[in-house]
Amino acid sequence: MCSAPVGAAEIAVGFLDRFGRRCELPVAEAGDVAFEELSPLAAQVAYPGRKSFVTTAWASATDQSLSCGSLRQQRCAMVLDRDPAVGLRSAGAMELRWSCDGRRRTLRPAFVALRSGLREVICVRPEQPGEAWREAQEVLAVAAGAAGWQVGVVEPPSGVELDNLALLYAARSPRWLSEGQEDLLVRQFVSPRTIRSGVGAAGLPLHQGIDLAYHLIWAGRLHVDTGVLLTPASTAWAVTDTA
Repeated sequence: MCSAPVGAAEIAVGFLDRFGRRCELPVAEAGDVAFEELSPLAAQVAYPGRKSFVTTAWASATDQSLSCGSLRQQRCAMVLDRDPAVGLRSAGAMELRWSCDGRRRTLRPAFVALRSGLREVICVRPEQPGEAWREAQEVLAVAAGAAGWQVGVVEPPSGVELDNLALLYAARSPRWLSEGQEDLLVRQFVSPRTIRSGVGAAGLPLHQGIDLAYHLIWAGRLHVDTGVLLTPASTAWAVTDTA
């Protein structure tokens, strides 16, 4: 830890502007920068000996392709993509810079997103958070206070919940849909029933109907028990408006 607390005046933000030029601002002057619209500070590159995978995550609501430096980051992007409050987003578009006892420190948050219209700086919690993580989060809190950002921390699910998330993510945007098919299938689940039986009752082709059901689960129009492995035999039910 630093011997003295880091103040906002000691924190700078590095980023590429919309023309690709490298910029750095005091964090108190960065509140209006639309980081969610900007490119990553540096491209993710796969190279021999790299321990994590370079991959991409597609943001279904905004049709953005985000470059992720690890599978953990990609899985967190899936979590964000299922949150209807999260809109436009970027990956690795900003870097906080400060000094700690004469040593330069940096933090590059995984994402910046608009959540319900407010800018949120989002970090991926490491599997084993250490002292450096805690220090960086303290600095981020100071920076966010000065810039007017929200702060978010996300981590991927594990086990069955991760398996289900990956399955639903693959069906998040079925562009082959015909008009009216979503409502037709939802009407079959007024009462809980298996996905397979609901697809059959709707008269849809089995595989196409199951993909559509998974899409509706992703979109929140159908519910299932996420603690149980999702299959066509899983029980689903329609989400009712209780307002």
